[in-house]
Amino acid sequence: MARTWKLATRGSALALTQSEGVAQLLRQAHPGLQIELTVIKTGGDLNQKDPLSTLGGKGVFVKELEAALLAGQADFAVHSLKDLPSELPAGLCLAPPPERADPRDALVGPAPLGQLPLNARVGTGSLRRQVQLRALRPDLQFDDCRGNVGTRVEKWRRGDFPGGVVLACAGLQRLGPDSGVQPHEVHPLSTEECVPSPCQGILGLEHRQGDAECSALLAPLTHLATRQAMQAERAFLHALGGDCNLPAGGYARVEGDLVIMQATLWQNGALHTARGEDADPAALGRALALSLLQR
Repeated sequence: MARTWKLATRGSALALTQSEGVAQLLRQAHPGLQIELTVIKTGGDLNQKDPLSTLGGKGVFVKELEAALLAGQADFAVHSLKDLPSELPAGLCLAPPPERADPRDALVGPAPLGQLPLNARVGTGSLRRQVQLRALRPDLQFDDCRGNVGTRVEKWRRGDFPGGVVLACAGLQRLGPDSGVQPHEVHPLSTEECVPSPCQGILGLEHRQGDAECSALLAPLTHLATRQAMQAERAFLHALGGDCNLPAGGYARVEGDLVIMQATLWQNGALHTARGEDADPAALGRALALSLLQR
């Protein structure tokens, strides 16, 4: 009897869509493959009211999935990679990722950022987004907004945030019509206007270290340019010692033999930026982090 692989995932609509998308890619790469989704609730799913900074940052969305991997209750997990802390628990590792989706942030609302009324209230729980958008529109009022994509969109529609809510383009695109958003309501922000969270739009495929069979299973999904961007951005975050609580953005792209990266960090009341290029993705990420910290 053929083996059934167990894929650990959160239960939100976006998480299930992402995990099923990975499962479909694997079935295409390995005809006849059997994959079963194992839905696990995380601390971040159970508490959607308190700010992430009070719950422990990034780890609140992944700890329970990682525990299932370590306990052998699942073979691999699919995460939004921006939710993973820069250091993984002992015994776990990341497989090379599939191709990245749109890394940009977007304002979901009545109008583009520059056309919002004076002092409009915008919803986002991300300090990274707040400080960068405030630099563009100092008049805007920002309030914390937690919950899945549908919940945050609904908060805008019922008038909690008349200026709209800020979401990741990747999630909106992956959900499609299920996001509850019409195309004309999505106003993307360029990566220069709002540098994305490190690894935004990249899926993290996490499995037990030393599991050669699982590694071979996931290998066909590898997208080399996305892997290089992941290495640069996670090295950047690790060098900052950061997680979801740190107002830092980092975005890398590949051009020819070089990785080009832009980064931002808000500290001491000022927004600092840096750019660089290097053939070594991890070295580039570390160098930009050091440059920002020295300022």
